[in-house]
Amino acid sequence: MIRYLFLTSFILLTGWQAATAQQARFDRATDLLEVQEYREAIDLYKSIADDGYSSGALWFNLGVAYATLDSLGVSKYYLMKAEQHREIEAQAREALDFVNERFTRRSSVLPPLPWDRFFANLARSPGESNLYIIGFLVLYGGVALFITSWFVSGRIKLWRYSGLTVILISALIFSSALYLSYQSDRYGTGVLKERQSVVYQQPEPESAAVSTAYEGYTMRIDHRRSESEDEWYFVRLENGMTGWIERGGLLIF
Repeated sequence: MIRYLFLTSFILLTGWQAATAQQARFDRATDLLEVQEYREAIDLYKSIADDGYSSGALWFNLGVAYATLDSLGVSKYYLMKAEQHREIEAQAREALDFVNERFTRRSSVLPPLPWDRFFANLARSPGESNLYIIGFLVLYGGVALFITSWFVSGRIKLWRYSGLTVILISALIFSSALYLSYQSDRYGTGVLKERQSVVYQQPEPESAAVSTAYEGYTMRIDHRRSESEDEWYFVRLENGMTGWIERGGLLIF
């Protein structure tokens, strides 16, 4: 009962922006969640997602519903998706801490490199799309400064070099945005939903085992290296180890 009260205290009663029909289904699912009809609530939430709608509140409430059913790996997957939405980020992080504490096995985690941490923060805010917009605005400003140097009578070099500097800054912004695009296209995040799964050196169960992943383990999925395999993903675990894991046990975003 205490666990139920704790989890349902996270439920969002309002705030999901959607078409009227979808909002009605969302409200109905939330009502079901409050009266502990978890599976029915999950079915309704998933029907909304299947129609192509997405929001932090939707993923958050799915995470709460699965947590109450002790499907902690699935719960963590949805809460991590919710955490990517700024309007629900703090609540999702708090719920994630609660879910992580309930796993019987937890992976050792290598601290991210400063370079990776920088781009992770950049992807979160301002984000890839906004970086392109900022890059174009800065580029236009640099071009305007450079063109101004053609018409001013004094300090021509100052205007020209200022314009070139701003254009160079825009190039760096575009490069960062392109790198984020490359990262998002090549890599994904996987969460293990099964109790455990072996990570192998090669994409075959007869090869040597590298490690064992347990429910709730998160890992980076290399989509490019995995393209040639239909039933395996090449992954990097949080402890830095790499190998191949069967696809069926992973949820990926």
